[in-house]
Amino acid sequence: MESAASGRRSPPPPGAEGTGRRRPAAGEDRMTQDIRPEDAGDEMLVFVYGRMKQGGADHAILAGSRFLGQAVTAPVYDLLDLGGLPGLTTEGSMAVHGELYAVDERTLTSLDEFEDHPDTFHRDTLLLEDGREVLGYILPSTQATGFPRLGSGSWNEALAG
Repeated sequence: MESAASGRRSPPPPGAEGTGRRRPAAGEDRMTQDIRPEDAGDEMLVFVYGRMKQGGADHAILAGSRFLGQAVTAPVYDLLDLGGLPGLTTEGSMAVHGELYAVDERTLTSLDEFEDHPDTFHRDTLLLEDGREVLGYILPSTQATGFPRLGSGSWNEALAG
């Protein structure tokens, strides 16, 4: 999750803290149900897969957010190398490895600014391998042209070379 334009970048597995499931309130749709942890008022679940992960150069943006654990997406994405930054696209067959955080509205706004949403990355719903839907940042296919696809769904493995 990083902005190619700015040069910055950066879900728990089954049984991990915060299942992301609760009964929807009247008028809520399924996506809203999934992206809000059952034990958190206004927090939303956000998947990060690059430099915002623990130990990453841009992890500080998540200061104060709750780390919920490691997570893997459903195998319907691609992870690209944007020249030192990863980018996730929706037109693939790869399961991407990352981390899941419960973030408040203020942090979500900061993430939007950091990812240059909606101009560079788009905040959208991502599907995890366990069926949950969470928020994440996607590089539109129109901006992904020409960037190499990584051989695995792990940015850390790509860095290790």
